[in-house]
Amino acid sequence: MLPVLPYLNLAINNSGGIYVRGRRLPPLFRERALDLNHQNYSQRQIARSMRKSRHFVQNVLHGYDCTNSYIPPPKSAYPRYKIMPDVIDYIETEKLMKPSIYLTELRDNLVLDGVVNVEHVPSRAAISKCIRSDLLMSYKKLSVTPLESTTANNVALTDAYLEEVSDLNPATLHFFDESSVIKTTGNRKFGCNYIGKPAFEFQRYASNATYTINLMHSMQGVGYMNVLEGPSNGNSMLLFFEEAVEIQKRDGSPVLERGDTVIMDNCGFHHGNFVEPMLTEMLAEYGVRLIFQPPYSPHLNTCELCFHQIKCSLRRNQLDAEYFTEIAIYNACLEISAENSAAYFRHCGYLL
Repeated sequence: MLPVLPYLNLAINNSGGIYVRGRRLPPLFRERALDLNHQNYSQRQIARSMRKSRHFVQNVLHGYDCTNSYIPPPKSAYPRYKIMPDVIDYIETEKLMKPSIYLTELRDNLVLDGVVNVEHVPSRAAISKCIRSDLLMSYKKLSVTPLESTTANNVALTDAYLEEVSDLNPATLHFFDESSVIKTTGNRKFGCNYIGKPAFEFQRYASNATYTINLMHSMQGVGYMNVLEGPSNGNSMLLFFEEAVEIQKRDGSPVLERGDTVIMDNCGFHHGNFVEPMLTEMLAEYGVRLIFQPPYSPHLNTCELCFHQIKCSLRRNQLDAEYFTEIAIYNACLEISAENSAAYFRHCGYLL
């Protein structure tokens, strides 16, 4: 079908007749179809003469035979049932237990759990409106908690870690972690264009140049960091801390002082056969302890928030991130201030 006057919502059907989208034809056309039928015109001839579809003619004649009138019956709306409070409570409970549950699953569960019968199960549109209007819930990105972290063993390890860290001065904690960066990390994900049209932009797509950021972070900011070409390993981490223990602040004091604690995750090469003992012994010579986070707990490492800030900076400086990646990474690390660091410690629960 070809539109004739889009601003009037008019269009042309396959027979060449004009109609208004979404509206019934005027009664004049129904009367004309009945007159031609009384003159012994066939349905095909009526449709061709009026430039309407044969289906329209069939509906007019069938309605006249049933009601003896050319006036069409009113449209019957789908029966809407008011969602009762117990159904709203059930939907709220299901959404809180599993925020990603689909509307079809909610309808099935309402029937299977005996909350409503099949005749009174609310439609998906009604459930969606209930979630938005009655429960004031919105659609958002999930923050996933690993199911493995809820096992009894991991819960015990997490409790032991929190109890141990709670006795330490937050100013003595130094978090260490690694993160990979490629030249396309600075690519932007969102843009603007006219409504109804996608936004296209030429960006670098393929990249075989991978960098690794080794970062040690404390409440004062980034204590020490370096950038490696390619992936990291146990030897690279040992070399990192050999340099870190010798680094001094602007006031001449070492970055890692006696009584400090280094905290890192449970990456495979962190627990290597020779890496962990050598690193523990190296730090002990300087009076620094080494402890590991519990499994499946990246939210307890402030470096994760630093990496997020670094990659946001790379997206703001897209050209530098593509052509001068290492320099862009170092400049991004300089943006992590003491105020940012204190906020990250507070976000992870180490500060009140």
